Amino acid sequence: MLSPRKLLALFALLSLTACGFRPLYGGAGTDGSVSGEKLTRETASIFIDEIPDRTGQVLRRTLVNRLTPRGEPVDPRYRLVVVLSDKTLSEQGVRKDNLATRYVMSYTAYYTLYSYPAGEKLLNAAATGRSSYDVQQSPYATDVAERTAQERIMRILGDDIGLRLAAFLKSFDVKK
Repeated sequence: MLSPRKLLALFALLSLTACGFRPLYGGAGTDGSVSGEKLTRETASIFIDEIPDRTGQVLRRTLVNRLTPRGEPVDPRYRLVVVLSDKTLSEQGVRKDNLATRYVMSYTAYYTLYSYPAGEKLLNAAATGRSSYDVQQSPYATDVAERTAQERIMRILGDDIGLRLAAFLKSFDVKK
């Protein structure tokens, strides 16, 4: 006899297959589909353009680690261009004397994937990342908290863009 917990897990697995759920990197796939190792090879063939400023460097490093973990592609098939918006700060916590005690910082990354070397635009999208930090009594501690929030946002954006690109390439009709 199956326990209620095992029965629930079996039901959850069966319901996922009924809804058309397919893991991003899993599955053997067919010759024409992009999955598993083939998807990893496709994402590793994306050349990522330089992104200006320190925050852009952190974002590009995250994208390189996520998409091309073995370094720059030798024979790129795609080119990724990312443009970062200026940061926006909004006050989240305000004291009685009207001074902010907490800020929410956000960035938007506009990215475009091109075929390489043809230059055909394949995907044009945007991703937004947000993080918050507390204002400390020490200005140095506040600066460190702000920089840490910026780096956290860049990692969030890099992971988001990497996942979206992988999902796009999985559904995209990849031509040899």
